Amino acid sequence: MPQVLTANRLKIGEVVYWGGRGWVPRFDEAEIFSGAEAETALKGAADWVLKGEVVAPYLFDVHIDGGHAVPVKVREVIRAAGPTVRTDLGKQAG
Repeated sequence: MPQVLTANRLKIGEVVYWGGRGWVPRFDEAEIFSGAEAETALKGAADWVLKGEVVAPYLFDVHIDGGHAVPVKVREVIRAAGPTVRTDLGKQAG
């Protein structure tokens, strides 16, 4: 199953995704990994943790629908969009 690498930006707590050349704030900019390349990316994220850029990197499953990645778990849908009680805040407001 394809996967995406995510973490939280340490200084402000923002949810970020690995975008190939660095961390990006939007899920739709995330790089999609398959197989062993996902584990390699996760190991590479440890360098960013040591630099104090991000915390708690992990991989999560996505499926491809109409050419776009969609998180499998509701938790990741919420992290990608922002607060569920105030749609005028977070990433869904922009």
